[in-house]
Amino acid sequence: MCKALSLRYMTRYLASLAATMLPAMALANVSLPAVISDGMVLEQNSKVKLWGWAKPYEVVSITTSWDTTTYKVNPTPLAQWSVEIPTPAATDKPQSITFRGYNEVTVSDILIGEVILCAGQSNMEFSPSWGMIGGDSLVAQATQPDIRMFRVDYRTSATPCHNVSGVWQHTTPQAANNFSAIGYIIACRLREVLGCPVGIVDASWGGTPVETWTPAECFADPELKALNDKLSDVSWGPVRPGLGYNAMVAPLMNYKFRAVAWYQGEQNCENASGYSRLLQTLVSAWRKELYNGADIPFIFAQIAPYKYDSPGLAVEVRDQQRIAAGLIPNSGLVVIGELADLKDIHPKRKIEAGDRFANAVLTEAYGKTGFDYKAPLLQEASLNAKGNAAIVKFANAEGLHLTGKSRVADWFELAGDDGVFHPAVGKIQKDGSVIVMSKLVRQPKAVRYAWADDAWPNLAGKNGIQASCFGAQQLKKCE
Repeated sequence: MCKALSLRYMTRYLASLAATMLPAMALANVSLPAVISDGMVLEQNSKVKLWGWAKPYEVVSITTSWDTTTYKVNPTPLAQWSVEIPTPAATDKPQSITFRGYNEVTVSDILIGEVILCAGQSNMEFSPSWGMIGGDSLVAQATQPDIRMFRVDYRTSATPCHNVSGVWQHTTPQAANNFSAIGYIIACRLREVLGCPVGIVDASWGGTPVETWTPAECFADPELKALNDKLSDVSWGPVRPGLGYNAMVAPLMNYKFRAVAWYQGEQNCENASGYSRLLQTLVSAWRKELYNGADIPFIFAQIAPYKYDSPGLAVEVRDQQRIAAGLIPNSGLVVIGELADLKDIHPKRKIEAGDRFANAVLTEAYGKTGFDYKAPLLQEASLNAKGNAAIVKFANAEGLHLTGKSRVADWFELAGDDGVFHPAVGKIQKDGSVIVMSKLVRQPKAVRYAWADDAWPNLAGKNGIQASCFGAQQLKKCE
C-alpha cells in the first residue's frame, strides 16, 4: 500500500515538475548560428551583422563588451532576427557579446581584426597533413592565438540553409595540421603585415565543380544549364548546381568578410570552354548575396599544369581563368605554374602558393604596395611589319626573362591560313615584347602559348612567376 502511494506521489511530483519547467523551456528561444560562437573573429571598423532565431515577438537585446549601447530587435513571424552593430579597431583583447531574450546567451573570446573566406576544391582543402613541402616546420610553429580557423563541414542541400556545421578553433599545431594550408598561410601573412587578429573560414570540398558552389537559380539560363549537363556525376561529391552553395556557403552570406580566396577548376575540364562564364556567374551571385551586396575582392588561382588523362582540357580551363581575370572587376589572378608537379594534381609547394595568395589579398583588398604576385598575361598579339612573325606583348612584363639555359622562349606556336599550329620560338625584345617566328609558318595568322595541360614554359616575370598560357589569338595587322 505504502509502495503504491509512494509511486503515485512520485508520478505526480514529476508531472508537476515537468509542468513548471515546460514554460521556461518554451521561452528559452534565443539561439545563434554556428559561425557566431566562442572564439570567432569579427571584421574591424565595420558594421557587422549578427543574426539568429527566437520566438516571434520575443525582444532580443544585444550588448557588447566594447560598446555601451544596447541593440534591440524583434524576430519575424518565422522566428528569425538580425541586427547590425559597429565594431571597433582591431584588438587582440578578447571581447564578448551577450544576447538576451527569454534566455541569455553569451559569446566570448571574440577577437576583432580581419576575416577571409576561402573556398573551392581539393587544392584549397589541402592541409599540411596531406604531405606538403615544409609542412612539418609550418605546423610546429602553429601556436598563433590571434589566428582563428573555422572549417565548414561537408553538407549538401537542395535549398538554401540557415546554418552550417563547424566550430571556431584556436590555432594549434594539431588544428593547423588539418586545416587548409592555403588559408592558414594567408592568415599568417595578414597577421604579420597588418598586425591584427585574423579569422579564416574554409568552405571547400575536393573534386567539386564551380556549379555546385553557385546558386541553382543561375542555371535557369539555358547556356549555363547546358554547360553543367556536360559534367559526369562522380562518387566523391556533388556536381549539380547549388548543392554545396546551399549548405556550405549560403548560411555564411551574412558574415562580414574582407575578401574571398578561391582555388578550383580541375573538376571543370569536361566543360572547360565555359569556365570563364561559370566563374563570372559565381562571383556575381556571391557578391549579390554577401553582406549588403558588397563588391568584395575575389582572389582566385589558375590551376597548375598536370598530365591529365584527357589532354587539352585543363589548359583550356587555365586560359578561361586568365580571361575571367580580365572580366571580373576587383579580382586578382594567382598563377602558380612553376610551383606545379606534373605527376601530382595536388602540388606540394603550398607555402609559396599561399604566400602568392596572401600577396594578392594584401594588394587587392588592402591596397598594399610591394607585394608582387602578378604573372605576365597576354596583352596584345600582332603581326610584325614584314608579315613573317608575331609580336606578343604581355601585361605585368617588367623584368621579363627566360628561365633555364635556353636562349629562346619555348612553347610558342604559330598557325597560318590553314589554322594548323606549329612549334615556334620567341625572343625578348628591348621593349619587353616577344617576337615569335617559325620556319614552318612563313605568314602567320595566329599565335598561342603554352597550350598543353603539362606545359612548363621558360618565360617569366621579374618575380620569377611563369607567364600564363593563352589560346589561339588572331594577329592584328601592324599599323
